[in-house]
Amino acid sequence: MKEVLPLPIAKLNGTSLYYEINGTGTPVVFIHGHGLTHSMFKPQLEYFSDKYKVILCDLRGNGKSGKLLEAPHEIIETQCLDLIMLLNDLGIREAVFVGIAYGGLVVQHIAKQYPERVKAIVVADSFCRTHGSTIVGKIQTMAAYCSLLMYYLPSELVLPSIRMMYRERWSLAYNEIRRGLLDKRPRELYRQRLATSHVDYTRCLKAFKRPALCIVGDFNEFGVNCMKEMVSQLPHAQLAIIPNALDPSNLCQPEQFNAILQRFLEKQQGSQQIS
Repeated sequence: MKEVLPLPIAKLNGTSLYYEINGTGTPVVFIHGHGLTHSMFKPQLEYFSDKYKVILCDLRGNGKSGKLLEAPHEIIETQCLDLIMLLNDLGIREAVFVGIAYGGLVVQHIAKQYPERVKAIVVADSFCRTHGSTIVGKIQTMAAYCSLLMYYLPSELVLPSIRMMYRERWSLAYNEIRRGLLDKRPRELYRQRLATSHVDYTRCLKAFKRPALCIVGDFNEFGVNCMKEMVSQLPHAQLAIIPNALDPSNLCQPEQFNAILQRFLEKQQGSQQIS
């Protein structure tokens, strides 16, 4: 595989987006999770860039990209428009969109707002709605507002619990989460956390007619239930549960994740749904 060279940062939509692109073929856009960056997809970049045009970027408010100043209810829409404008700059009309956790919400919003730009979607370790007025929903909303302190705590106070959860079993995931904590942008992370407090993509998922793949690690029982709900809403979706994995499943079990995604992409090419 050729060495990945960082391209100039794109200036668009009133901000700057750091991105990397490598390979040729069907464009596949990978969208990172909350508190992480494009670097979480290194195993996917190395695996897929031989056959696909792999596009990675840092959403605004993350990593090497520009500041996030929008109100919480505008954030996901703005980040989606950033990505669409980036694809416009790259001359890409359609792509497969792959999102992990928070990135999965961005993917669903793109499917809702820009379905003509989507060849297929892959959502991992995410959810399609918060639960509104239910007890679970109220707890989720309260947790979002109470999480402010966590974002401003020194990373050294948070790392021990992350180390205990990930390091021995999933060292690759631990190292990436650790990097995200050490390089965090607290205020912008908190605003993005609030942006996830009231989302509901169930109606738009029912109307989405393209192929969809939902992936989740089996260690997250709540996440498995959320992903099963998502599959039930999508007309053309399949569910893959990865054993011995937590969020992010692409780093906990990269070989299994890559194999599942590879089969999905090949199936779409074989059926000529992806050209």
